Amino acid sequence: MFEIQMGGHRTCDGVSRRDFLRVGALSVLGLALPDFLRLQAEAAAGGTHAARGYPRAEGCILIWLAGGPSHLDTFDPKPEGPADVRGTFKAIPTSVAGIQLCEHLPLSAKVMDKFSIIRSVTSSIGAHEQASQYMLTGYKPLPTLEYPSYGAVVAKELGVRNDLPPYLAIPDVARAGQAGFIGNAYNAFAVGDPGRPGFRVQNINLPRGVDQERLVKRRAFVERANHRFEAQLPDDSVHSVDSFYERAYDLVTSPQAKKAFDLEQEESKTREAYGARTLGQGCLLARRLVEGGARFITISRGGWDTHAQNFERLEKQLLPEFDQAYSALLADLAQRGMLEKTLVLVMGEFGRTPRVNPRGGRDHWPRARFVCMAGGGVRGGQVVGKTDASGGEPVERPVTVEEIAATLYACLGIDTQKTYRTPTGRPIRIAASQQAIAELVA
Repeated sequence: MFEIQMGGHRTCDGVSRRDFLRVGALSVLGLALPDFLRLQAEAAAGGTHAARGYPRAEGCILIWLAGGPSHLDTFDPKPEGPADVRGTFKAIPTSVAGIQLCEHLPLSAKVMDKFSIIRSVTSSIGAHEQASQYMLTGYKPLPTLEYPSYGAVVAKELGVRNDLPPYLAIPDVARAGQAGFIGNAYNAFAVGDPGRPGFRVQNINLPRGVDQERLVKRRAFVERANHRFEAQLPDDSVHSVDSFYERAYDLVTSPQAKKAFDLEQEESKTREAYGARTLGQGCLLARRLVEGGARFITISRGGWDTHAQNFERLEKQLLPEFDQAYSALLADLAQRGMLEKTLVLVMGEFGRTPRVNPRGGRDHWPRARFVCMAGGGVRGGQVVGKTDASGGEPVERPVTVEEIAATLYACLGIDTQKTYRTPTGRPIRIAASQQAIAELVA
């Protein structure tokens, strides 16, 4: 019995011709195979919808700090504020005069010239799920419609390169954002946790017990079986199915995909520079994936919902891991000449309250938060916007979530005025706002 596992779905050479024609059910790398192959064909034919103009990015890496990181204790410190606002952390200078960061981001401070901070991102949504949807799609959530995440739109618009899935999630898709109404074919491929010992990406290797020689034999068997049906069916359905299976074999055996996912090819010095935990190895893997041709990678790190023990958790766990991974990613991309072609974002669903609560934590605060942007044509070494003395409200250049979305798409050359159609026929533009943040990309 011929079995080859792709994205958790199994196919067999002993099924009927009707089953062979159920191509829509076949899954490769977590994507529906016909849609994945269509994306490949469109990309090969130049069939993308990238806007022409100034964009420079060919891929995007999003570091998603799930839970809502405190802006006051990271990228918008208030060293002159009262004790119950500034907290226990001090502010330190960076490589750019006049810009300060939290003292527990020393490595990020050294590469401040490579990224910019938006300190005045604001909204009114303070619930985790709704705020996450808003930040990951650029649209305020509706109960009747699920908007596509940035990664899904990028996958649809820019397509497949080098046999790699265009949209990937590290470690999983839970916080990466889904494809919504544009269809499951554009959902993220879950990579797994590269920080775990013995990490191995599923679904890109042959099943256990099947080597290359056996795969070739099984492939030949399927081809012989198909010949019986070609003369009996008037259309080209058999040929179409055969072409899908041909490409499926190519994907499973793709040397480009295997190379991009193989962290063992990196020198130990490089792996150590990123840090051994999930976020660090995830950033390193994201660099390899975007270098190999992936379009959008989301790396999720939870734990930032610090209602209690905010300062202890940030100092001992969250900030050191983030600081090492983020600074290493920017430095590595720059050293390889990739930063100009790779947009890197850091954000969470909202900020935290200006005043510390009785449990030593900070609560949800959507009125102010930070977003960091680097690469992809974004000018580094600057701060956009300003919050008041307590970090509670923007007082200069308030930035909307919609503007973040427009800037992301602009850097990737995606036409934000293009319209999609929902299943009910409703027209929805790719971005709710057409206004990118001029200070960063103009």
